[in-house]
Amino acid sequence: MLSLAFKCLLIGLLCLSPKAEFRENSINLVPMDPLSPKKIQLSQGDDSPVNIDITVTNSKIHGLRNAVATKVNLIGDYVIKGKVLILPIQGEGKSNITFVDVTINVDFTGTPVEKDDGAYMKLENFHLHVEPKFIIYKFDNLFNGDKALGDNMNKFLNENWKEIHNELRDSVDVALGSVANDVIHRVFTKYPYAKYFSE
Repeated sequence: MLSLAFKCLLIGLLCLSPKAEFRENSINLVPMDPLSPKKIQLSQGDDSPVNIDITVTNSKIHGLRNAVATKVNLIGDYVIKGKVLILPIQGEGKSNITFVDVTINVDFTGTPVEKDDGAYMKLENFHLHVEPKFIIYKFDNLFNGDKALGDNMNKFLNENWKEIHNELRDSVDVALGSVANDVIHRVFTKYPYAKYFSE
C-alpha cells in the first residue's frame, strides 16, 4: 500500500479545490509512472555489515501510478562495490530493485514565502520512509559477468533482503526522499499556494 503516492497527494489535493483546471502539465508535475530521476545513490559506511556504494543512473521508478501499489520497481544502470554481510560484491550493468507491498510515508512542513504575487509554499523538514514487506534484488553482470558468482550473489541478497534493508534503510529513505522532495517542490513553485485551493 502506498500511503502517500506522490501523484495522488498532489492531484488529490488539487481536486479538492474548485480550481480543477490545474492539471499535471500546468503545475510543473513531472510524469510519475515511470518517474525518471537522473541518479540515485545508496551508500553505507565501514562500520556497517552492509558496506556498499550503489549508484543507479538512467533510472526509472515504476509503480507510483495508483494510490495502492503492490510493487515499486527501481530500474536502471548500476555500479556497485563493497561488502554485503560477509561477502564482497562488485559489478556494473542493469539492475532491478523491487519493493513489494510497500508503504511510503511522507511528511513535511510547509512554510510560507512571500513574493510579489502572493505567498508560496516552501518545503521544510521533508522526510520519506519506505517500508516494504519484501524486496527482490536483481543485478545483472556481477563480478564481470561470472554467471555462477552473480546468480549466487543475487540469491544471497534476496535470502537476506531484510537484514540488508535494515542497514540501508536510512540511505534508501534519503535517496528516494530527495527525488520526492524535488517533485513536490516543483509543483509549489509554480503558483502561489492560495491559487491551488482558493474558491
